[in-house]
Amino acid sequence: MRIRLAAIAILSIALAAMTSTSALAPAWAERDPAESSTCPASTASESAAPKGPPRGSPTLTDTFVPAATSAPQLWGGEGEPNGWIPEGTSLSTLGSSEERYCLGVPLEVQTWEQEQADRRGVRLAATYDYPSRIDWRDVDEKDWTTPIRHQGACGSCVAFGTTAAIESRLEIAMGDAELNPDLSEAQLFFCGSDSTCQAGWYPSAAMDFARDTGIVDEACYPYSDQDQACSPCLDWESRVVRLEDWVGLTDPADMKQTLADQGPFEATMLVYVDFYYYTGGVYKHEWGRLVGAHAVTVVGYDDDEGYWIVKNCWGEDFGEEGWFRIAYGDSGIDDYVYVPIVEQPVPSYHLYPSVTPLDSGTIVPEPSACVADGCDAGTELVLTAVPEDDYEFAGWSGEVSGSAESIQIVMDSDKVVTAIFTESSEADDFRCFLPFIAR
Repeated sequence: MRIRLAAIAILSIALAAMTSTSALAPAWAERDPAESSTCPASTASESAAPKGPPRGSPTLTDTFVPAATSAPQLWGGEGEPNGWIPEGTSLSTLGSSEERYCLGVPLEVQTWEQEQADRRGVRLAATYDYPSRIDWRDVDEKDWTTPIRHQGACGSCVAFGTTAAIESRLEIAMGDAELNPDLSEAQLFFCGSDSTCQAGWYPSAAMDFARDTGIVDEACYPYSDQDQACSPCLDWESRVVRLEDWVGLTDPADMKQTLADQGPFEATMLVYVDFYYYTGGVYKHEWGRLVGAHAVTVVGYDDDEGYWIVKNCWGEDFGEEGWFRIAYGDSGIDDYVYVPIVEQPVPSYHLYPSVTPLDSGTIVPEPSACVADGCDAGTELVLTAVPEDDYEFAGWSGEVSGSAESIQIVMDSDKVVTAIFTESSEADDFRCFLPFIAR
């Protein structure tokens, strides 16, 4: 821990030295540091790497963000999409005691993630087939993301980055872009951590909580951006969504493959002064001291232009209606990512039995739930044909065949089966005997 703290201290000193020269700051970024406001509310929502850094007492940085006072200029290139446009925003007026509430990842997390990224080896045996571009806001002409939300004046970004990734992956796993799950960031943050709005939290710990305890829906525990005791609804245990597991990735090719195959994941990034001025384009850090670290959700990428597509939790007024694009490798965005693994739903199939002639017999399935409720794919089902009086079983038709009264089938699809019965020969003999008695 001493080594890690020393490294952070050296990094902070170096960054302060690098940014202390006023010549590095554009003219429009000068302001009076005494001006401040709170993190504003919106006016308008795989090869695994080690699973997270050692978890101590989270600490965030304490710096200030200057505000824009003059016309913006284009940074990073001649124009879209190679550059981005800085402008004064509601976030760029934050002062030293407020800015950290828009973040929430301890700097030691980013330090650890960088160490993991530096250790990654060459993937000589890996085979990738991901496309050159994907954006889960528009796959098969459907939006598989959930609305942009706002963390407010609380360093709870880890909860928002985690829930946003899980919500999208639930929609993708269920094949339903209209599912729109709304998980509770409040329960994840205030019940899952021993932390506060000022201190922030660890993404790895949030993923562990989502796997081991689960996350309730927003209606069970609505979010508010202030420290509070854990207080979900009374029946919260019956309302949780749990992860099957999660993995960490350090190779960008692995990140793109899992993003294309299974959906969004959580990442962290370093936030510098200039990011608070972002209004559009492909962000690349150009100027400003380090403010802290932030958790976000990556929903796409573009290899032709070299950027990630990211969901933020600062409301729709930020960036590109709540979203932003960031260049590959910038600000630690792809050093290490947290990939939630949601349980893939097992298909359920139904049995549709019938008999002919009508009322000539019944079909008894075991287990019987496959008729009313459906049963999981792969369920072995025994069907028994039971004739009524004066009938005998003749055979099966539909998706099964044979003449045995009991047969076994495997439910790998919906099954339509018919049991065929015929009048028994004993019933025919009895009817022939009736006229003789009458005489």
